[in-house]
Amino acid sequence: MSRKSIILVAILMAVAAGLATSAFAQHTGMGFGRHKGWMLKRMTKQLNLTEAQQTQIKGIMAGEETKIKPLMQQLRQNEQAEQANINGTFDENQARAFAGKQAQLTADLIVEKERMRSQVYAVLTPEQRQKAQQLMQERQQHRQERMKKHAEQTQQTNK
Repeated sequence: MSRKSIILVAILMAVAAGLATSAFAQHTGMGFGRHKGWMLKRMTKQLNLTEAQQTQIKGIMAGEETKIKPLMQQLRQNEQAEQANINGTFDENQARAFAGKQAQLTADLIVEKERMRSQVYAVLTPEQRQKAQQLMQERQQHRQERMKKHAEQTQQTNK
């Protein structure tokens, strides 16, 4: 693959990740504040969290929320600025700047998510960690199956 192709693929992936994150952030009812309540309830039920664990995890999520919300807002603002600049001509430097900023913001979000996950895992017992890992693997497998099914349906539609 040529260097130009690799760069183009990297830019497209960064833009796609930015768009997906931006779309998630804008989805009604799916803001971080509402998501954490649902997530804590689900964790409590599936992992049988104690009151003390729930309190600790709630504090972790509240601390991360102050870091994540501004990043989500920056992603939305960057996307809106890019949309406002669409005028029918292509400016590679502008596209690269947009992709770079979206990629950096997306990376920052991933870092914060992983930091939060690590802090939450530190609160869990070894048994709860094992159960959490099992549940995440099951969700990942389910997501892959849905993606495969969707890809197959798309191929059939395009024939």
